[in-house]
Amino acid sequence: MAADTTLTLTGEMMTFLKSDFLERSQALNIHREGTKKVKHTQNSGKTVTWNRYSPLAAATTALTEATNPSEVQATAAQVSATVKEYGNFTKVSSLLYGTSIDKQAQEKEELLAQNANETLDTLARDELFAGATTQLAAGRAGLANITAADVLNVTEVRKAVRTLKKNNAPTYEDGFYLGKIGPDTSFDLMGDATWVNVKTYSDKKDLYKGEAGSIHRVRFLECSSNQKTETSTVTVYSNFIHGKEALGEVDLAGGNLELIVKNSGKQDTSNPLNMFLTIGWKATDAVKTLNSTWIVNIKTGATA
Repeated sequence: MAADTTLTLTGEMMTFLKSDFLERSQALNIHREGTKKVKHTQNSGKTVTWNRYSPLAAATTALTEATNPSEVQATAAQVSATVKEYGNFTKVSSLLYGTSIDKQAQEKEELLAQNANETLDTLARDELFAGATTQLAAGRAGLANITAADVLNVTEVRKAVRTLKKNNAPTYEDGFYLGKIGPDTSFDLMGDATWVNVKTYSDKKDLYKGEAGSIHRVRFLECSSNQKTETSTVTVYSNFIHGKEALGEVDLAGGNLELIVKNSGKQDTSNPLNMFLTIGWKATDAVKTLNSTWIVNIKTGATA
């Protein structure tokens, strides 16, 4: 395996790299925004579980004076997923100590952070794709019937919002749902006269990663190049809109994602002259659809 150039890392440099790696590796991980997080600690098994309570029936019977009503039983559905490990690493040679060590280490950290980000974002994207309720643009009968003219527009967004409302999908605290789209379909949606660019929001609010704007009570986040597509008569794009607690994930900020730098040890016969060290990342992850009726995937074409 080819190796690049550096020797070792100081404690201060290692602390900086780990902090910077975690920040960069989650910078544009938009498909995980708004998820219901659960921590997965060591020695807690390979299964993570999310609880989802079923709504209670409306209490339409009038109370009898001085009499308590019968209690009702709250029922919870449990959704589980098995945690798995993901990771990657690269070699760094020992040659140019004292000259370009910081630069080389930071470049590797940036490369690996991007790789971790794209890996974890893709896992969440694919889970949204597998678990969502499908809405075909323009009411098409099948994927092969979608044309390039069947673009993402406010009508399709309104249909998806209607579906979520009818399925009692909860909004986030600000009363909005979350949308996750890519550059090709955001190009069409942003051309609608009712689109509100994020820079022109009239009320102050904390922004999501990659937030581009809003339309019809949906705040849209834009990924760079990781939009889910399918090959059909034309390229078909997935555009996700979901409510709160529709998707669950292991809390990566809770220590389940790490940057690992290894120097050769005294007993390491695979590196007898200490000619290289390795820099890599590892994540213990699980992401799971908690309620498929609270996620809508609008499948559309896009303007060339």
